[in-house]
Amino acid sequence: MYADQEALGDSAYTGTTIETELKSRGFVPMICEKGYRNKPLTESQKAMNRVKSKVRCRDEVLRTIGFARARLWIGLRNLAYNMGRLVSLKCPKAVNVR
Repeated sequence: MYADQEALGDSAYTGTTIETELKSRGFVPMICEKGYRNKPLTESQKAMNRVKSKVRCRDEVLRTIGFARARLWIGLRNLAYNMGRLVSLKCPKAVNVR
């Protein structure tokens, strides 16, 4: 049903039990890694955490419950953006001549 979908999460969701459960349900775990007191994150781990957080941040902006509502809001946002874009492309820009 959810094959090859990414499961995004912050470092609070680290652990082998959560990771194995996600894999058994067909999700690809994309959970941020956690640094510890005497073992800080490497630069590559920090870079990957930034990538994962950017994607997760976009999803967390939606304040809806349910896939259908989230899909509707994303569609409406895209529609509003595209309408504004159409206006900016069709209307000629004013030229200041001095």
